[in-house]
Amino acid sequence: AGRSGIDTWEGWVDWLETKNDELPEIESFDEIELQDPKLAPELIEGILRQGHKMLISGDSKSGKSFLQINLALCLQAGIPWLDYPTKKCSVLYVNFEIDKASFHNRVRAVKEELGIESASNLDVWNLRGRSAGIEDLAPKIIHKIKEKNYGAVILDPIYKVLGNRDENSAGDIISFFNFLDQIGVQSGCSIIVAHHFSKGQQGQKTNHDRMSGSGVFGR
Repeated sequence: AGRSGIDTWEGWVDWLETKNDELPEIESFDEIELQDPKLAPELIEGILRQGHKMLISGDSKSGKSFLQINLALCLQAGIPWLDYPTKKCSVLYVNFEIDKASFHNRVRAVKEELGIESASNLDVWNLRGRSAGIEDLAPKIIHKIKEKNYGAVILDPIYKVLGNRDENSAGDIISFFNFLDQIGVQSGCSIIVAHHFSKGQQGQKTNHDRMSGSGVFGR
């Protein structure tokens, strides 16, 4: 109670009721079965559904940004990505790292290599020098997404939106992914991010243990 600034029983009850009002009602499975909720459509067949999260990982400087640009272009064109069929959708690429001209040159090079004529379904939000914690950016990202009804948003790179969080802290990374969940829930779009491997040899590690920092990334 002390942490919430509540010093009376009545205040504690009021606080609990307020929090409970923010949560959905408990449902019986029979009720859910009658509703017959449908699975969200797959944006990448067998890999990613709309409204879900996707994490790409690899060594530093291994081309993760180029892979995400490739994915963005394939999604906006509705063509296979790494031989996986995709569903055509509008994509927002949030670029936190490189300047506008450099990013444009990267996208153009990948677009030409893929033989894509138009990237009209791909929007870019260049935020180099304006990075902030995800808690500050999430409401603005949600607002932008709802304006354009994006199917997917790519945040690149992930460390630019961690804010003051420690990537080795499970609590900090859980908090980060909770904000990503809120972006997906509030907007209905898929969230795609990339994270780097830890230093050293990775061959003896399982895939989800190769990422740097907290094991929350892999889980």
